[in-house]
Amino acid sequence: MHTCAFDSVKLTLDEPMTATTEVKQPNFLMMKRVWIAIALPIVIFCFLGIQGLVQLAIVWVFASIMLLMFAYKKFRIKKWNASTRDHFGEQDGMWSHEFGSTSMKLDQHRGLIHLREENKQKTYPFSAVKEWRYNLSTTRQRTGLDRELDRTHDFRESGFYIAVDDVQYPEWRVMFFPQKGDFNSQEGIRDTELQLKRWVHIFDKTINR
Repeated sequence: MHTCAFDSVKLTLDEPMTATTEVKQPNFLMMKRVWIAIALPIVIFCFLGIQGLVQLAIVWVFASIMLLMFAYKKFRIKKWNASTRDHFGEQDGMWSHEFGSTSMKLDQHRGLIHLREENKQKTYPFSAVKEWRYNLSTTRQRTGLDRELDRTHDFRESGFYIAVDDVQYPEWRVMFFPQKGDFNSQEGIRDTELQLKRWVHIFDKTINR
C-alpha cells in the first residue's frame, strides 16, 4: 500500500488527512555570519595581540558590521519564511492560512469563512463568497536599491483575493510569503505560486461543494 508522511504521521492515500504546517523559527545568534563577526576580532587578537587588534580596528569593525548586516537581512527573510501557519483539515473540516496581519479560516461543516485583513475582520457564509483569485507580482532582475523597492512592491501587490457580497468590504486580500527562498528568487516565486494554487484548489472543493 502506498503511504505518505506528513508531520511524522503516516497516512494511507485513502484516509483523510489533517495537517498543520509549521517552519522552525530561526535564531539570529546561531547564524554563521554572526559567529564569524564575533570570531574575527578574537582571531586577530590571538595572532597579533592587542596592538594588532587596535591597528586593524577599522578593518575588523567594518567587516563585522557588514557581516551582521547581511546576517540580519538573511535572518529577516528566514523569519518571514517561518511565519506562515496553515491548517489543512480534510478530517475535521477546518482550513486556515495565516501570515502577518491577514488570515482566512474555512469551517466546512458550518459553511462559514472568517477573514482578517489588518484591523478588520468578519465572518461570512459560504454563499456570500462570489469569487476567489490570486495575484503573484514578480519583478525580474534589477540590482541594489531598485531591486529592494521592487521586492517590497511585489510583496504588497501579491496575495489571495476573495470577493464577497459586502458593500462595505467587497474584497479581502490575504498575504502569502515563500516558505523557502526569497520573494523574488526563483525558488521563492515557485513556492509562493504553489501555496496560492493549493488554496485555489481548497476553495474550489470546499465552497463549491
